[in-house]
Amino acid sequence: MTAAGPAAVLPDAAQTQAGTSPHRAAGGAASDGQPGLRHRGLRESIRRWGFWLVLLLLLAGVVLLQLVRPPGDNRELSPGNAAPDGARAVAEVLRSQGVQVLVPESLDQALALLKDTAPATLLLHDADGYLQAAQLESLDGKSARLVLVEPSLPQLRALAPGILPAGLVPAEGGPLAAGCTLPGPAAAGSISRGGLAYRGGPLCFSFPTRAGPAGAYATADGGRTVVLGAGQVLSNGRIDEEGNAALALNTLGSTATLIWYQPTAADVALAAEPQNPLSLLPAWVAPVSLWLMAVGVLAMLWRGRRLGPLVAEPLPVIVPAAETAQGRARLYQQSRAVARAAASLRAGTLTRLAAHLRLGPEADSSAVARAATAALHPPAGAAGAHYSPDRIDQLLRSRTPGTEAELASWAQDLLALEKEVIRR
Repeated sequence: MTAAGPAAVLPDAAQTQAGTSPHRAAGGAASDGQPGLRHRGLRESIRRWGFWLVLLLLLAGVVLLQLVRPPGDNRELSPGNAAPDGARAVAEVLRSQGVQVLVPESLDQALALLKDTAPATLLLHDADGYLQAAQLESLDGKSARLVLVEPSLPQLRALAPGILPAGLVPAEGGPLAAGCTLPGPAAAGSISRGGLAYRGGPLCFSFPTRAGPAGAYATADGGRTVVLGAGQVLSNGRIDEEGNAALALNTLGSTATLIWYQPTAADVALAAEPQNPLSLLPAWVAPVSLWLMAVGVLAMLWRGRRLGPLVAEPLPVIVPAAETAQGRARLYQQSRAVARAAASLRAGTLTRLAAHLRLGPEADSSAVARAATAALHPPAGAAGAHYSPDRIDQLLRSRTPGTEAELASWAQDLLALEKEVIRR
């Protein structure tokens, strides 16, 4: 017993070691397979959320660029903008020549500067049309000289009523020659093409049009008001072209003070009371709306009138079977449903033959075909021999016509077969 105990234990230990090895191997395989599963799940997550992750990174980049972008003036023809579309070069040259260049931030500040620094030159560049007529009229007569840079029609009506827009300056051709005796344009000689054109009053840098001459430089009120359509002569990118610099300095440097005013959205005049949305509509909207409503009512009366009392008909309505069959046949013909029509005809024939041959409702097509063959081929004689078992099987079971002509021929053969079976 004592000697057998250790011997009995050793196999168990060996068996335990041998049994645990596969489990460890399996566990190791499982543990080796876990990274593959994790990688697969990571790829699925990237494929599912990759688009949104890229979009989030782009948005974060845009926000970061906005936060780190240095503050600066980027308005077109602004005296603080050093970009090619800015006008910082002209402003700095004027300051170096002793002209005080002031940049108001609002209409009230511009009016205060005009009042405190008279005489002064006022440059107005309202490209977005923020100022209304009353605000524009408040600037009239407040400066020794008024320079309107590329003004719109409302600005011309309020500050230079004798001048009208004439479209764009043609881009084709060489520089525009002054063609006038005014001091500033005459000193410039010529300027580069571009900007807006105007008509009316003394014109400089003019060109012919179908409606008469138009120019990029016009004056009104005895020269106190200058309409400068060639705004590019003030820009940093084109100030050194032709006589642009001479025209800019002579136009803006005639007085000791230059007030460079560019209205912003903060200058938009707000109404004292909330506006009624209906008041913003054109005057013709109300009568046209009433006319459309009247036309709509008349159309409803015209199309919705009843021609007489309803006809009472007893229910249920009985429809002859022939009309129903003809209607279904026309539908099959219009849709060219040859197979569907053949199936309907075969089903009707099988039903009638099964009833005639007393096969019962559970009989299938093969049973009906066998019964019809037996009826047409009695053991005693050869009557009906022209209907062979194969032909009967084709008509009742296997054959399906493919065209309308085949359907018509097959339907006639099927009807003849049914009549022959019933006659027997």
